[in-house]
Amino acid sequence: MPLTVASVRSAVCALASGLALLSAAGASAQELPAAKGDDLRRALIWTGHYSVMAKGDATTIFHDAFQGWQKSKGYPAADSLPDEQVSELLAEGDKQRDAVGWTTLEDKSIGFSIGVPTKLVKFVAARPSDGSLRYDFEGKVGYRIWVHYGDLSCSRMVATYTRLLRFARPSYRAYYGGGFVMAANAGGGQMDYLYALCRTSGGVVAEIDIPGDQADRQEFLFSAMVDSLRISPNFNPTALAHPRIAPPTPTAADFYAVSASGRPKAGSKPSGTTDDAGKTAEIKREARGDSDLNTEQIFDKASAAVYKVDAGERLGSAVAISEHDLLTNCHVVKDKARVTIAHDKTQQSADVISVNEKADRCVLRAETALPKWVTVRPYDDIKVGERAVTIGTPQGLELTVAEGIVSSKRTLDGRRLVQTTAAISQGSSGGGLFDGEGHLLGITTFYLKVGQNLNFAVAAEDFAK
Repeated sequence: MPLTVASVRSAVCALASGLALLSAAGASAQELPAAKGDDLRRALIWTGHYSVMAKGDATTIFHDAFQGWQKSKGYPAADSLPDEQVSELLAEGDKQRDAVGWTTLEDKSIGFSIGVPTKLVKFVAARPSDGSLRYDFEGKVGYRIWVHYGDLSCSRMVATYTRLLRFARPSYRAYYGGGFVMAANAGGGQMDYLYALCRTSGGVVAEIDIPGDQADRQEFLFSAMVDSLRISPNFNPTALAHPRIAPPTPTAADFYAVSASGRPKAGSKPSGTTDDAGKTAEIKREARGDSDLNTEQIFDKASAAVYKVDAGERLGSAVAISEHDLLTNCHVVKDKARVTIAHDKTQQSADVISVNEKADRCVLRAETALPKWVTVRPYDDIKVGERAVTIGTPQGLELTVAEGIVSSKRTLDGRRLVQTTAAISQGSSGGGLFDGEGHLLGITTFYLKVGQNLNFAVAAEDFAK
């Protein structure tokens, strides 16, 4: 029978005891591989060489996995990975991850997050279901998440696991301190994979169903799901659900794809926009002076002009450059004609008035006057090596600051970019890159996943008419 959470609930209801049943079944506790890990292990997951269902010592599993990857590339198996192979493995892992649109579903109200392949499934809704909270998806694979209160707590996890062993007949099973994993043939060639993780007050169950003819190619999704599930110390399974899918920050590949696409597709520009230049005449330019503020002073000066942008399913940032106009990225607003901007618990609507999707430049106009705004540093005045500070909304965390330097100035298809070591993360799109005096250098747009601290901002001066 299919290995579903309905099976879990049935198991719970039928149990009379806990630990004694585990002993009677003869199941042995195992440490779940991939409970924690680093970028290399995750890359091995995405390339299909590391599985959470591998048996044995975790160190040996990892060693065998990277040697398997080496052999697949024609490299001799070695006890370590040279730097050039590390870069190649990480790049391949990122490519596979991006191919399925992997991002994060987070519910801060409940207190958990998990990875989602957005190019294979679409989030539908969170709804109550037989005493649990169910997060539904639809798409090419079955993808479901449940939050349980009480019936799947750690005190009852052993009993749940043992009950499932009686009728699920899993082809793989592993029990460990905080939960378990199982895999079973659901009939018709479909494979069901289940991962349960408990806390004192309840637990989270994640399930993925993969058609039999795709199991060999997509089983890595289950390992990625297991690796990505996080439960907060403040986990509250009885809270109201407020899920949000985090938009992946564009990578260089995304940006190049936009560059090659020519004019935007028909209908992609929000209705009501005034032009397709992605520019405004309201920008005030100001060259760098002699002063050098510390990071705290830069934040105090510039952060008042940085706004969180809520465009429905997407979150990002925008920077005010006049009493009414703000600069952002078009991939933040997408096809929205109007978005919500917020700062310090105050929010208002803003219209998308100018769109250049190819250059990823969009201009917003606020309904009411903005109290603070910043001036723009001329691109030719920007010096490689000077200090730079990013302020934005990574992962929805409003007004987050990071410091680095301007590491280069580059041109891509006629568009000017400022490269920086200051951090850019998911949700940072549309935020500001500022200099040591609080002038706006650029709008933070994308990063390179291969390598470290390779982050890019569209030159702010390019938004000026």
